[in-house]
Amino acid sequence: MKKLFIILLIITMSTTSCMINKEKETVKQGGSYSFQPEPLDDEWNNWLVGEWDCRAESDVGEGTGRIKIEPGLNGQFLFMKGEAQTSEMTPEQIKYVKETLYATDEDIERLQSSSFKELQIHTIDPKTGERIGYLFDSMRCIAKGKGKLEGNKEIMQWKWSGQAQGATSTRIIEKISDNKFTLYHKYILPNGNIMEDKGVMTRKAGK
Repeated sequence: MKKLFIILLIITMSTTSCMINKEKETVKQGGSYSFQPEPLDDEWNNWLVGEWDCRAESDVGEGTGRIKIEPGLNGQFLFMKGEAQTSEMTPEQIKYVKETLYATDEDIERLQSSSFKELQIHTIDPKTGERIGYLFDSMRCIAKGKGKLEGNKEIMQWKWSGQAQGATSTRIIEKISDNKFTLYHKYILPNGNIMEDKGVMTRKAGK
């Protein structure tokens, strides 16, 4: 009986060792794994770092803003902090906001009199190379995004929760030059309606 136990123990340990080695090989093939990853140092993220002025328009109004993008947590993530003001809303946009987003007159007044703020945290999955983003904004919306680079474009698919529970969206950042990029964001709202944002970002001089 003791001999049988020893044989079973040897078989179990051998099987476990094979499984561990196989898992390590899978990680190696899927991406660069490290207990302590090197800081983000790819061309795209390095280009994004800086301060940007923004001019944007959407179905809910037009406005200006600014974005500050900087590395954080020992360079493992990019932090994007944005702030924007709605400077103008046409009668058509006001109608859209009321009918599609169910906004009241008080909601619209508060939108026009206060700044919209947003925090995004981005990184790269060390196993898959997939780009990952997390978003939080001053309307208490939360989103998680996944995406990839295609040439001079970053395409991210987002799933929303919080105030925007059930919405999905696609965001495309297109690099125009070292100091300019465009942003297009298309949302599919929980009620099936579509909302679009378009913006042009210009790097602040000396940043």
